[in-house]
Amino acid sequence: MTMIYGIKLNPFYLTIEKLCQIVRYKNLKSVFSKQMYGNHNLLFMVLYKEKLNLSWDRFIEHGYETNLPKQLGIKKMPVKSTFIDFVKRTPKKIFEQFVKSCNKLINNKNKIEASIDSTGFSNTNPSHHYCKRINKEVKNYTKTTFLTDNKTKLILNVKTVSDRTHDSKFFKPMVKELKNSLKLVLADKGYDSKENRQYCWNNNIEVHIPFRQWSKSRKQETGTPSKRRLAERKFDQTKYNQRALIESINSAIKRTLGSYVLARGASQQQKQITLKALTYNIERIGRTIKISIQMEIK
Repeated sequence: MTMIYGIKLNPFYLTIEKLCQIVRYKNLKSVFSKQMYGNHNLLFMVLYKEKLNLSWDRFIEHGYETNLPKQLGIKKMPVKSTFIDFVKRTPKKIFEQFVKSCNKLINNKNKIEASIDSTGFSNTNPSHHYCKRINKEVKNYTKTTFLTDNKTKLILNVKTVSDRTHDSKFFKPMVKELKNSLKLVLADKGYDSKENRQYCWNNNIEVHIPFRQWSKSRKQETGTPSKRRLAERKFDQTKYNQRALIESINSAIKRTLGSYVLARGASQQQKQITLKALTYNIERIGRTIKISIQMEIK
């Protein structure tokens, strides 16, 4: 990648460049294009657009105003369709791999204490006036589940779906992908499941999930004491209180990068949210690097 001027000193760009090396993301060019833009430049501009929280048209205007093509060593800004086609042809798994690789940049060799939680990003972003006029709340969103590091506040894993799948179904798949790095997992009552706890215990992962209060009509576990009662004794409220950190991460993403997506298709909406998570991680790493450099200078 040929860079000139201030872009070399941009922590946001440097982090993306290092991630491309870790993921081994090749700087290929589409055979259907004019061979002007590589994948690395397009990935940087797509993430930079998410960081600025702009539409494609406004981002292209901003690129010309800040002389972004000259900084990236390209002749001109790509057109809107170039960005859309790049996101469309890139599998969501690659963007998820970028998110999971962010933790490798900070050389965290210790076992991770993590939290898992689900949230939603609006697909239509209707105004309050519109909802008031139609006299109902529009519930059209993309469900997103984050697995985050309680210490660094980085997103370790992300899953997105466009249907109303129950939160508990994402617990085992997301923990399984990082089971060798996890020491502790915290989750709310939505993930209360014997299978979820047993999976963590089988893989030497400490887990703390509050127990739901079952109604008397529901069949209870038998035994003296029951397995559920024994598991309740292992629950540590002090450690569980750290789960509130993931709520602050959800809030930070929505306040800085937007709580809605502008894409129309379901797959594109899911990819845009994954890109938001990746953008958040890169910004977080950039701030951490700046703080560490300042401390070394002092």
